[in-house]
Amino acid sequence: MFKINHIFTLVLMLLSFASFSNDLLKKAETAYEKREYKKAIETYEQLIKEGYFSYKLYYNLGNAYYRNHQLGKAIYNYERAKKLNHDDEDVKNNLALAYTKTIDKIEVKENFFISAVKTNVLSSFTTTAWAWLSIGACALFFLFLYLFIAGRTVVLKRISFFAALVLLVGFFVVYFLGKSAKNAKEQNNFAIITATETKVYNEPTPTSTSKFGLHEGTRVRIVELNADWILIKLENGNEGWLRLSDVGVF
Repeated sequence: MFKINHIFTLVLMLLSFASFSNDLLKKAETAYEKREYKKAIETYEQLIKEGYFSYKLYYNLGNAYYRNHQLGKAIYNYERAKKLNHDDEDVKNNLALAYTKTIDKIEVKENFFISAVKTNVLSSFTTTAWAWLSIGACALFFLFLYLFIAGRTVVLKRISFFAALVLLVGFFVVYFLGKSAKNAKEQNNFAIITATETKVYNEPTPTSTSKFGLHEGTRVRIVELNADWILIKLENGNEGWLRLSDVGVF
């Protein structure tokens, strides 16, 4: 009886939470439709604080921030939505449009073509997909190797040999790309400048010398976290410290 009562209470709590979330969603959507963007933002943010999240929620919050002329927070939430659903066209289109509105135009230190190709190749599959591709290439290699050894005709042996050779090379290429994608996923932590304007310092203290300034919406790579400060690196190689409160980490 004790267990049944607790299960019943838990079910009621879950139902209440779902009802509460639905009410807030409707409230936020209604506010957005009425162009009450600040109210919509407050409601969406409340949902997130309550533990509710989805790519659609971040996307809608990004739209509300964008309409409220808060570009940095709009881009930050679009990036959060993209992280949960990388293939959604609406998210990608709105994010691309928002980036065109940013003030800071950072020149890429690495060759643009090489950088673009590398990024597109590594992000074309998930790390799990890369792993399965390498396993598949390895399995097919052993299959054709067996056919080469057991084959009774010269034609079959030649075809099996060349197929096995190609698959062996393919295995190492896919394995290398998969490992690179895994390292990129683990090492590349990014943040978006959400403050209208912020200064980048030589050291993690406001009394140190300011190196340069950044504006909302700029994407930065996180190198190190230090209490209320983060060490960031730009695409052009410039580094510096800025306040953690001035960015949104995703």
